[in-house]
Amino acid sequence: TGKELIAQTVHYQSPRSKGPFVAVNCAALPENLLEMELFGAEKGAFTGATERRIGRFERAKGGTIFLDEIGEMPLNLQAKLLRVLQEKTFERLGSSEPIKADVRIIAATNRELLKEVKKGNFREDLYWRLNVVSVKLPALRERREDVPRLVHYYLKRFNKKYGKSVTLSKTALTNLVSYRWPGNIRELANTIERMVIMADTDFIEDADIPENMMSEELPEPSADHGGEDLGNEVKNLERDRIIKALRENNYVQTRAARALGITPRQLGYRIRKYGIMVV
Repeated sequence: TGKELIAQTVHYQSPRSKGPFVAVNCAALPENLLEMELFGAEKGAFTGATERRIGRFERAKGGTIFLDEIGEMPLNLQAKLLRVLQEKTFERLGSSEPIKADVRIIAATNRELLKEVKKGNFREDLYWRLNVVSVKLPALRERREDVPRLVHYYLKRFNKKYGKSVTLSKTALTNLVSYRWPGNIRELANTIERMVIMADTDFIEDADIPENMMSEELPEPSADHGGEDLGNEVKNLERDRIIKALRENNYVQTRAARALGITPRQLGYRIRKYGIMVV
């Protein structure tokens, strides 16, 4: 929905704008790596730690740290984050020396955190510590008036990146505005980049819009499988379910895996197996 863009805007229009802006996706790393990424590690803190590693909190000194997908953070790391908020200090892994945390924290999530609190998946004390100023960002489909501006922004960005001067027809833009964007701004950005890369001319027409965007829903299974054997039919059904789960969870694989009742590793294997493109 543009959470990181909003976080960057808050940062660059604040007294901390001259400091660094550091973003961390809490859903993208396993628990042991996430702790090291956030707080750093001393040399010898664990096997393979051959040098001191500076964490994101330390790198963000004087600026802002953006914790995306905070709802995916494991409970034991939530306790450590709570201590940072309360004490304004943290320690690197393998050290007991406190380091002052001079950062603004902006956190974002796709989850309903109060519901997660009731389920025992998120600490209530951390929720109230973080929830000082709350901003709700509607899904892109709920603010279609933003689509033309975002399309032109990304066209300019990717034209510059690839040395092109691609423009968009009015009908193509109308189709982009009418699309529901289940993947929100990430999907829009990837779509524009793909169209710029693949454009044979400097003008994008309706025919250049990716075929999957003409219908958001997966095709209904056909009653007649044309002699397709049971094995292939099962594979197709599994692939369709994976795509649907990814779309419904904004392409966050940990959440899609949970919805499917499998592990993220198993989901990753199936994504590669079926050649599914994840935006």
